[in-house]
This record gives sequence, C-alpha cells and structure tokens, in this order.
Amino acid sequence: MKRAKARTQTGLLVAALIFVAIGAGVFLGAERLIKDSEWVAHTNQVIGQLDELEAGLRDAESAQRGYLLTGDANYLADYRNARDRLPLAYHRTLSLTADNPRQNVRAKVLQSQLELRVSQMDAALRTYEDGGLAAAQTSIGAEVLDVSTAIRRQKAEMIDAERKLQLQRAASSRRSADQLRFIALLGIPLGLAVIAAVYWLLVQEVRRRSRAEAATADANKQLHTGLARLKRSSADLRSLSRYGSMLQSCVEPAEALHLTSRMLAALLQGTGGTIYRMRNSQDHAEALAHWGEHAAGSADMVVPEDCWALRRGQAYTVESGGLHCAHVAAPADEATTACVPLAAQGVQLGFIYLSDRDAGFLARMDIVEAAAEQLSMALSNLYLRERLRMQSIREPLTGLFNRRYLEEAMARELSRCARRKLPLSLLILDLDRFKAFNDVHGHAGGDALLSGFGKLLQELSRGEDIACRYGGEEFTLIMPETESETAMQRAEAIRSAVENMRMRHLGAELPKVTVSIGVAAFPGDGEAPEELLRAADEALYRAKRNGRNRVERAERAIRA
Repeated sequence: MKRAKARTQTGLLVAALIFVAIGAGVFLGAERLIKDSEWVAHTNQVIGQLDELEAGLRDAESAQRGYLLTGDANYLADYRNARDRLPLAYHRTLSLTADNPRQNVRAKVLQSQLELRVSQMDAALRTYEDGGLAAAQTSIGAEVLDVSTAIRRQKAEMIDAERKLQLQRAASSRRSADQLRFIALLGIPLGLAVIAAVYWLLVQEVRRRSRAEAATADANKQLHTGLARLKRSSADLRSLSRYGSMLQSCVEPAEALHLTSRMLAALLQGTGGTIYRMRNSQDHAEALAHWGEHAAGSADMVVPEDCWALRRGQAYTVESGGLHCAHVAAPADEATTACVPLAAQGVQLGFIYLSDRDAGFLARMDIVEAAAEQLSMALSNLYLRERLRMQSIREPLTGLFNRRYLEEAMARELSRCARRKLPLSLLILDLDRFKAFNDVHGHAGGDALLSGFGKLLQELSRGEDIACRYGGEEFTLIMPETESETAMQRAEAIRSAVENMRMRHLGAELPKVTVSIGVAAFPGDGEAPEELLRAADEALYRAKRNGRNRVERAERAIRA
C-alpha cells in the first residue's frame, strides 16, 4: 500500500512538473512573441512617420506651387502651416529612431535635406515677391531636383532598413510560434501519458481505499481542466500570431476587416459580431463587416455619443440586465454585449461590437482586445497609405480629383447607394466659350480661371460630394444620397455663383464667365457609371444648344 501510494505521489509530482514546465515554456514564448509584435508595430510606426513626413513636404510644395501659379494668399497660408508642422515631424522621426543609431543618423541626414528643401521653397517665394512668377521659375534650378531626389533616396534607404528589421522580427515571431507548437506537441502527449498512469494507480488505490475515490476524481478533473485551458491558450496565441502576420500583408482596409471578422468568428463561435468604421467626418461609425447572429442587434450607423467604448476610449462590457450602449437594440436586457474601440495615434477608427446570450465569451476578451489593437495599427497604416494615394489622384491646377479617380468613385458610390437603396445625382459642368476666353487672355489667364472655378466648386460642395475635373474646361460633381430635385437646386446655385464670380489676374479683372450644367440621377437615368455619365453629358449639350448659362435635366425619352 505504501509503495502504491509512493508511486501515486511520484506520478502526480511528475505530472505537476511537466505542466509547470509547459506553462513556463508557454509563458516565456508568449512574452517573446508579444515583444516581437511590439517591435513589428514600432517598425510600422517608423515607416508611417516617414510617409507622414513626406506627405507634409508634399503639402508644402503643393501649396507653394499653388501660390506661385495663382497668387492666392490662402495657398501661402497653407504653405506656412505645412512648413511649420515639419519640425514636429522631424522630432517624432528622431524620437522613433533613437533606439537604432544608424537609422537615427539617417533621420538626421533626412532632416537636414528637408530643411534645405524648405529653405529653397522660401527663397523661391522671396524671389516671387520681388520679381514675379517668371523670376521665381528662373530661380528654380537643378539643385531643387537634386535635393528632392536625395530626400526620396534617403527615405527609401530608411524604409529598406526598417523592412529588413521587420523581416528579422517576423522571423523571431515565427520561431516563438514554433517553440509554442513544439511545447504543445511534446508536452501534451507526455502529460496525457503521465495522467493515464496516475489514473490507473488511483483506480487501484480506490479498490483498497474507498475514501480516496473523491480525491482521485477531483485531481483527475483538475488535470483535464488545466490541459484544456493550456490547449486553448496555445491555440489562441497561434491564431493571434498568424492573424498579426496576415494583417501586415493586407493592401486595403476592407481586406483587413474581412480577415478580422473571419478570425473572430472562429475564435468566438456562437457569438455575433460587427465591425464599425468611423467616417472621415468623424460624425458616424458605419457597420462594414458582420459575422454570426447577434443576440441584440445594433444600428448600421452609430454616432460616437451612443457608444460608451468610443466615449471612454476603452472596452465596455455589459452582462444581461446592465446599462447597454444606446446603439444596442432590443432585446438588450436578455443579452451580454461588448464594445471594443479601434484607435491608433489618438484617432478613433471605429469599434467592434459583440453580443451573445451566454456571457462565456467575456472570458476571452483579452485576446479580442489584442486583435483590436493589431487591427487599429493596421488600419491606421492603410488609411495613411490611402491618403497618400489620394494625393496622387488630385489634379494640381484646380485641386479637384482627376478623371481616373472619377471612374473609381462613380463605381464605388453607385454600388454603395444601390446596396442601401439610396439616390445619387451627377452634374457635368462646362465653362461657356472657354476656348475664346483662352485665346484672348492666354493660357495663364485660362489657368487662373480654371483654378478659381475649381475653388468655387469645392466651396459649394458638401463633405461627401466628389468634385472632379473631367477634362479641359469640363468638370463633374458626384452627389451621393441626393435626389434629382435637390441636385437641380444645387446646380442652379452653382450656375448663379459662377455668373457672379469675379476673377483677377495680373492685377486686372477678368471678364465674367458662365457655366452650362447637365444633371442626371440614379437610378432613373441609368444604373451604370457609363449610362449616368452619358445621360448627364446629353443634358449638358442640350443646355449648350438652348443658349448656354443654364441647367438641363436628363430625360430618358430624349435619349431614346
């Protein structure tokens, strides 16, 4: 009996040591994995800061060119604002690269190059003030191109260095994951074997000692519970590691949201979820990704004041009968809900909403919050990349979107309005007798007129409207969620504003101009971008034939 008891105690001790070793290995591997993830996030911060620094320089250069071309003081104010923001960007870049001496030296070189470029722009402005546009253009020599080329080369060198560091850290993350996998594959079978041996010894002991039966069953249950918890923790860590690695490969926000919804759906089986994204205006959060079935629904559009997580900047969980967020619909009292904010660099990006009749999913909120943090950083980088792309699709003279972006925006907005069963209107605007105006006042006068008209069109557009230069003196205005009657009123307001517009060029006032406008609406005048553009274009030509300086509505009968 004593020998059997000794064997039992020894077996229990070995099992305990095995699980302690497994737990220690998992803990150390997890710590290393988290540290590697933090370094990867740091690399993304450095790359994002370099992109932000370049974007700030582009803003300054664009505003300077706008001022040199138009003489508009607003461009000069924009230039000074962009220039004054650059020192703060220098400081952030130096601070982020302080841990890497080589990158810090490169950052200092980049700072000196950017300061030289700013001094060149300041000198060009002084030359413009003294001698006008021609003198300013003459002062811009090959050294400007050399400095700009050096800036791009230095930035590319720093990004290449960060990419290499990122690859090394990603490899370290994979080694940590392999270590966890090895612990799980080796430790679990060994632990099961020890448990089986201990269980057999306990059964033998139970036959001799009836009072040991309860203790044996309890020990067996604890071992199985610990094993299940360990397996689940290992699986969660592997899923989170794989998810973070895949997020780095996403090329657009929609892909990152889809990846997150699939990961959380597999992680929280039976729990309904929705990912909301903040609009650019920061006035509403829009539901973009769903999975599972909600125990308590939520509105498709949520104002920030209706969500406690957005207001407090931290996760907000409520069990049945608690104080739910205002956006949660009935039967909220019968459900457990959780809202996890998505934020990066002090900017609210949206939130994740979860609901279930069972509060069991709250035990895994730590991994949900970790996934939300990784998603926030990925979305922040993707949005920054998207903003840089937006700069590349702006038309420099007028500041409006170019024709390529028009085609993308038309397809996207038509699809969104069709999905939500909302209207959409399209305006095509053409400056009357622009070629004659150009012949009399020259290309410089024509450019001044186009620039002024583009500025006026932006001022008369809503935040969600999309103003584009279609080509030459033709412009378009996409107005989502706008009925045709409202579009006609807006078009008439634009026509009247152009008629009353006064432009000055080279100290002289330019003659008045007028604009003809064609209006088409979805779905009545077409359901595809080509149909809508053709309908608005025909209405525009009808306005030209009927005397110019007027607004015409597209009509299906006339087109037929």
